[in-house]
Amino acid sequence: MTTIQPRGGEGVIVTTIRLPIALRNEIKIQAIRLGRSFNTHVAMILMEAAGAEFGDATPAAETAQETNHQEAPKHAGE
Repeated sequence: MTTIQPRGGEGVIVTTIRLPIALRNEIKIQAIRLGRSFNTHVAMILMEAAGAEFGDATPAAETAQETNHQEAPKHAGE
Protein backbone atom coordinates (compact mmCIF):
# COMPACT_ATOMS: atom_id res chain seq x y z
CA MET A 1 0.00 0.00 0.00
CA THR A 2 1.24 3.47 -0.86
CA THR A 3 1.47 5.94 2.00
CA ILE A 4 1.09 9.63 1.30
CA GLN A 5 3.09 11.71 3.76
CA PRO A 6 1.36 14.49 5.69
CA ARG A 7 1.67 18.14 4.73
CA GLY A 8 5.12 19.38 3.90
CA GLY A 9 6.85 16.12 4.82
CA GLU A 10 10.23 15.28 3.36
CA GLY A 11 9.87 14.52 -0.34
CA VAL A 12 6.43 16.16 -0.55
CA ILE A 13 5.53 19.45 -2.19
CA VAL A 14 2.46 21.55 -1.59
CA THR A 15 0.75 22.69 -4.78
CA THR A 16 -2.56 24.13 -5.93
CA ILE A 17 -4.63 22.96 -8.90
CA ARG A 18 -7.87 24.30 -10.30
CA LEU A 19 -10.64 21.76 -10.87
CA PRO A 20 -14.17 22.07 -12.17
CA ILE A 21 -16.58 21.77 -9.23
CA ALA A 22 -18.25 18.66 -10.66
CA LEU A 23 -14.89 16.90 -11.01
CA ARG A 24 -13.85 17.86 -7.49
CA ASN A 25 -17.16 16.55 -6.14
CA GLU A 26 -16.80 13.23 -7.99
CA ILE A 27 -13.24 12.75 -6.74
CA LYS A 28 -14.38 13.58 -3.20
CA ILE A 29 -17.18 10.97 -3.42
CA GLN A 30 -14.73 8.35 -4.71
CA ALA A 31 -12.28 9.15 -1.89
CA ILE A 32 -15.00 8.78 0.75
CA ARG A 33 -16.14 5.44 -0.72
CA LEU A 34 -12.54 4.18 -0.62
CA GLY A 35 -11.89 5.51 2.89
CA ARG A 36 -9.21 7.93 1.73
CA SER A 37 -8.68 11.62 2.17
CA PHE A 38 -9.26 13.79 -0.89
CA ASN A 39 -5.53 14.54 -1.11
CA THR A 40 -4.49 10.89 -0.86
CA HIS A 41 -7.03 9.88 -3.49
CA VAL A 42 -5.86 12.59 -5.93
CA ALA A 43 -2.22 11.58 -5.35
CA MET A 44 -3.09 7.91 -5.99
CA ILE A 45 -4.92 8.81 -9.22
CA LEU A 46 -1.95 10.87 -10.42
CA MET A 47 0.58 8.17 -9.52
CA GLU A 48 -1.46 5.58 -11.40
CA ALA A 49 -1.74 7.85 -14.44
CA ALA A 50 2.01 8.44 -14.34
CA GLY A 51 2.65 4.70 -14.47
CA ALA A 52 3.10 3.62 -10.84
CA GLU A 53 2.13 0.01 -10.16
CA PHE A 54 -0.88 -0.73 -7.95
CA GLY A 55 -1.47 -4.42 -7.33
CA ASP A 56 -2.43 -6.30 -10.49
CA ALA A 57 -3.86 -3.26 -12.31
CA THR A 58 -2.17 -2.08 -15.48
CA PRO A 59 -1.08 1.54 -15.07
CA ALA A 60 -3.07 3.98 -17.19
CA ALA A 61 0.10 5.23 -18.89
CA GLU A 62 0.90 1.71 -20.17
CA THR A 63 -2.68 1.14 -21.31
CA ALA A 64 -2.65 4.38 -23.29
CA GLN A 65 0.67 3.51 -24.88
CA GLU A 66 -0.61 0.07 -25.94
CA THR A 67 -3.75 1.63 -27.40
CA ASN A 68 -1.79 4.18 -29.43
CA HIS A 69 0.88 1.64 -30.48
CA GLN A 70 3.38 4.48 -30.41
CA GLU A 71 6.42 5.03 -28.32
CA ALA A 72 6.71 8.34 -26.51
CA PRO A 73 9.44 10.62 -27.87
CA LYS A 74 12.70 10.34 -25.99
CA HIS A 75 14.00 13.25 -23.97
CA ALA A 76 17.44 14.69 -24.60
CA GLY A 77 20.06 12.71 -22.73
CA GLU A 78 18.25 9.34 -22.89
